[in-house]
Amino acid sequence: MVEYKCSRLCFKADVIEPLKKDDSFLVHTPNGIFMFTKADFCRVFSNVVESKSYKEGRLYCYKYPPVRAMQFLISGQYKENKPVDESVRTMDLVGDDIRQKIKEIGLLWRNSPNNPSIDSELLRKWDKLIDEWIEDETMPLIIRKETSKRGQSFMHPTGREIIVSDNTVAIWVFSNVLNGKVFTLSDIKECLKHNELPMVFMATKEIKENAKYTKPLGDYKLLNWKVCHVKSVGFNTNKSIEKLDISEIKEHFRKYANPNNMFVLPKEIGYLGEIDVFINEQKR
Repeated sequence: MVEYKCSRLCFKADVIEPLKKDDSFLVHTPNGIFMFTKADFCRVFSNVVESKSYKEGRLYCYKYPPVRAMQFLISGQYKENKPVDESVRTMDLVGDDIRQKIKEIGLLWRNSPNNPSIDSELLRKWDKLIDEWIEDETMPLIIRKETSKRGQSFMHPTGREIIVSDNTVAIWVFSNVLNGKVFTLSDIKECLKHNELPMVFMATKEIKENAKYTKPLGDYKLLNWKVCHVKSVGFNTNKSIEKLDISEIKEHFRKYANPNNMFVLPKEIGYLGEIDVFINEQKR
């Protein structure tokens, strides 16, 4: 187990990223000692993982620990240089009563008139498109991994082109779904051929210099919504793209790009999309 000390709750990419998904790390702060597995960190703090501060600055800090961090607090009092017993388990600071209330809120949002209603036939067509996309070996697969390489293209040992994006493609998909639009595989091929399929949120100078696909999200931005996934799309591995099994990549792409695995939340409550008991109520 690795550990480090900070004056506030901070996540250090250079410490966390080399860890395996089940490895744990401790953060000693004046507010207490927090213990995370890498898998839990990536799941609960996906916004941190995707942030510019974490990816480029290699450090993301909170002025005050957020509520969702409290489930990982193992000691409420910071003690200088005191070793922590690795057998200590994370205390359940939430409890079943609160989880039940979060579940009820999830159901309320599922049935809310403000929750966009998606036509089941439209979702069926998108499901069919994603299946065809995966089966066509001439089509590149798009992944959300190593987002510092957004827009860049890699050749997998199987000969399949792999493109790196952030959450842009998922947002583009759901934006089209909200507008009642679906594509054919030929449409997608033309978009890729002419660099018209958004792969990056913004086309920065660095992206323009290094990427093959540089189309920004533009008008497809969902200003009022956060796009969330029901089944997690994280790889939970430090393997390079070239070393990932192609079946893993296909399954990742299916979850990442298929609107049947997505829902939206108003940005004001977007953090609820990171809580399992809430997510479970959004399953179609």
